[in-house]
Parts: sequence; structure tokens; C-alpha cells
Amino acid sequence: MVDIAAYKDLNEKFRLKYSLDRITACLLLALVSPIFLLIILWVKLDGLFFPEDSGSVFYLEPRISAGKVFNIIKFRTVTMAATKEIKSKPDTKSITGSLHTTHAGKMILKWYMDELPQLFNIAKGEMSFVGPRPHILNQHNQEIAAGLIYRDVIKAGLLGIPQACKRRPKYAKLLQRMALKHKPVSRTLNTLDGLYAKKCLNKAPLQIILLDLYIILQGLIVIVRGEKQ
Repeated sequence: MVDIAAYKDLNEKFRLKYSLDRITACLLLALVSPIFLLIILWVKLDGLFFPEDSGSVFYLEPRISAGKVFNIIKFRTVTMAATKEIKSKPDTKSITGSLHTTHAGKMILKWYMDELPQLFNIAKGEMSFVGPRPHILNQHNQEIAAGLIYRDVIKAGLLGIPQACKRRPKYAKLLQRMALKHKPVSRTLNTLDGLYAKKCLNKAPLQIILLDLYIILQGLIVIVRGEKQ
């Protein structure tokens, strides 16, 4: 039986974490503003040379964070035709994994730069630096129906355990164990996000922040290597 009260108690533990998130996001937005400008210029130039790639710089998509719907912000990496198709079915379709990538989008995705605008989501208090990745509505509803309620309590993260473990063979057995542990859930759902929630249940606020820093460090290693699934 899922202890809903225990997960809800995490809100108290996360007060310091969420406050540091918002402050850090605001500072980082100021620091990376030149990178934002370069990417905006890059996307616009791509649209000039390849008309099929032209369109808006940013892309908004409804996701779930702490049980609430919000618009995640990303740099647009797919054609406008593809974004229109995705937005026609926002509950079941996502920009993530789309094959209709723009020329600029291929390099943006390789280095995870499409995720940079989520600093605005964090600064607004809609997301955290570390937590379960925000799912589209259909995926979220599948997990809730299976009894995994942590996404209804914890804010979605820019990074999580799955992102920190990408392309790392030594975590293959952990992935298998987590998949078997959550048998009711479709294997396509990322049950490793639940591992983060469970670890936080038994940790003090400062220990949670140290865990976040470790996950961020591992995630940065993946980014530097340019490893995109």
C-alpha cells in the first residue's frame, strides 16, 4: 500500500531545496543569457537557410509537476509542421523523441541545450533542478492509475536519476530491478524517478540537497559527453 502521507510530508523537507532552486535559477539565467542569445540567433538563421525550419524560437508543452499542469519551456528543435501535429494531441504526443528535427535542432539536442529555458520554469517555482521528469498527461495518468503517486507530490525536475545514468552500463541491473519492482507500470514509463522519491523519504533536508548535487554532477558529465538518447 502506498503511504500517501509520507510523500506529502516531503513538501516540508523540500522547502529549503525549492528556495535554493529558485534563487540559483535566477542567477544562472543571468549568467547564461549570452548562450540564450546565440541559440536564438542560430534558430533564426536556420530558418532563413531552410524555410521548413523557420518559426518560433521557443516551444511550450503541457506537462505535470506536483500534480499540476504547467507549460514546460524548451527551445524548438522540430519543424513547425511537427509542432502543430503534436499540439493537436497534447495528452499523448510530445516534442521529445520527434523525428522531424530541424538542422539547428540536431546540435541543440546533442548538447541538451533545448532544456535551458526550463530555468524559467524553475525560477517561477513550477519545477526543481532535480526530481522526476515531467510527463505528458497520458503517461502521468497511467502512473497514478498504477498507484505511483510521487509525481502528484514532488515537483518535476530538470534532471533526475534516469538522466544521470544515461549510457552507463553499470546501472543496467538497477534499471532491471526497478522495472520489476513496479510490475503494474508499463516498461515505457520511467520508474527510476520513483527511486529518487523513495530516497528522499528517509533523508534530512540537507542530505536531499547533497543528493541533488550528486545527480546534477552526474548529469553534467553526460551533457559534456554529448550523450543523447
